Amino acid sequence: MWFVLGWLVALQLTAAPPSEQQLLRLAEEAEAFGRVAPEIIGQEQMEQILLLPPPRYVERGQRPMPKFRTRRLVSEYGFSIFKDDGNLHELRQVLQVDGKQVKKPGALRQTLSMGMKGEADRLKKKLLKDFEGYGLPQAATDFGQMILLFTKRQIPNYNFDIRQVQYQGADQMQVVFYEQKDEDSTAMTVFEGKRVVRHRLQGEVWLRVRDGMPLKVTMQAARIDEKKKIELKHLAAVEYIVSAYGALVPASVTYNESIGGVTVMESRSQYTQFKKFGAASELKFTVEEEEPEPKKK
Repeated sequence: MWFVLGWLVALQLTAAPPSEQQLLRLAEEAEAFGRVAPEIIGQEQMEQILLLPPPRYVERGQRPMPKFRTRRLVSEYGFSIFKDDGNLHELRQVLQVDGKQVKKPGALRQTLSMGMKGEADRLKKKLLKDFEGYGLPQAATDFGQMILLFTKRQIPNYNFDIRQVQYQGADQMQVVFYEQKDEDSTAMTVFEGKRVVRHRLQGEVWLRVRDGMPLKVTMQAARIDEKKKIELKHLAAVEYIVSAYGALVPASVTYNESIGGVTVMESRSQYTQFKKFGAASELKFTVEEEEPEPKKK
């Protein structure tokens, strides 16, 4: 009898919303990230696995084996606000592609130091196009700043429910489910070929039990293709660590896209070497100079 009563009490506790103190800590960390992000730069190592389309011609009676392409990129990685939309976006300057050096570090640092001045937006958008030019048109981007979904202004847009307790390393984590109340400008935008689909946000926030620090945010979106009658699903997860500057920075991002339960694209990114500079001040980095080309004899 006591066991049943205890189980019912536990069930009621798990169904309860998070406390005001937990939500306040979540909002504070989101806003601290927003202040620090435009002034930091790090390194991203991304691995993308993409399912290739089947061959056009197949011998009769033969079933083509699925083929995947793997691409590995190392990039300078940072965040910047675009003047035309006022939102924070990820920016990358690709340094290596599949182990081959294509750029030397320094260009992204110079672009980020421009802030909102002059030709900054044009240069930032050129970096986005250059990134796609390395064969990653379907790469998942703008997930590193997912914590910004939970600023004080945004939190009232969600319903929250406490779920089970999990572990992240040695830390005990309180898992909180969130779901967007109404679709608005913060909805998840997915580009499915030429089609743009907006999804109501839902997922989980993992809060460290001992201090309420949010160290993981997940997001999921799914829909049924009316013509093919199959499910299209998108899953993303971002793990954060506390930086030397007191604010959170991303440690890893994973993204999975599936059709009918079959993965068609997956990317995994790791982030290291974050440094801080003043966006409106002179750079504090030593930029490696290009070696001069040897003179022709």
